[in-house]
Amino acid sequence: MSKAMERALFISNSNQLRQLPKSSKKTNSKRLNSLKSFQRIYFGQEFCETLLPNKTELLAVKDFCKKQGLKLSFVTPYLTDSGLKRALALTRLLSKEDELVVNDYGLLHAVQGSKPILTGGRLLNRQFRDPRIALFKDTVPRDFFLHLQQSHASSPKFLRFLQGHGIKRVELDNLLQGIGTDLSKSPLRASLYYPFAFISTTRLCLTANCGKISSHNKIGIFPCARDCRLYQFRLTSSLFPVELFVFGNTVFSKNSKLPKESELQARGIDRLVTNTPIQLSE
Repeated sequence: MSKAMERALFISNSNQLRQLPKSSKKTNSKRLNSLKSFQRIYFGQEFCETLLPNKTELLAVKDFCKKQGLKLSFVTPYLTDSGLKRALALTRLLSKEDELVVNDYGLLHAVQGSKPILTGGRLLNRQFRDPRIALFKDTVPRDFFLHLQQSHASSPKFLRFLQGHGIKRVELDNLLQGIGTDLSKSPLRASLYYPFAFISTTRLCLTANCGKISSHNKIGIFPCARDCRLYQFRLTSSLFPVELFVFGNTVFSKNSKLPKESELQARGIDRLVTNTPIQLSE
């Protein structure tokens, strides 16, 4: 008998825990299931070091998880040198039972031999994330399309690299063209994020200075005022099969259709991570 699928909720702000309904019914505002639906909390930031929590916030979430009987995965983004120092200080608050989701090779090197369980984040485990790839299904050779469903974790060399650096798990997006990564014969397990799949990210934040009239038509890297907490964008194009979403410095697509759990587990995917808009905004 296969092990039950683990379910995790991704949040980026400790205040979001208070927004969860007490019952299992969905709310009209955030439409999130009750906390009883989840066994784990993902907390942190994947794409912006400026939005990393402080020590007080991380300790508050750790305390919440302990009281609620939930496991904790602390998520970190790609980092500059100054961001690496901040992230390392936060990782020292983690225990050996906690997970650390790493999306930066510098941080991966720096935490070798540390306490938390290491997970390779979505930015380390590259996938073919452009949603237009789904349109190729009937226009390219079948073997090539199957290749476009893979990730770096499908490569034996990359798997050896991950294992050699203490990685126990990798993170995957719910690709619109389907998921081909198969870790069933590997000691690594995988998590699947949904419904939002990230497409691309940049240090040039597309929402920076959105609220300033004086910055109209100006594009650049500006001091962060956390405009992403106030402004989010939807993009549509006849060239794309789905709507795109801009949250801060990152572009996402949405795919709420999940494969059967039995199919996922047969590929070594034993965790589902819900990352609804509550994770991407205040």
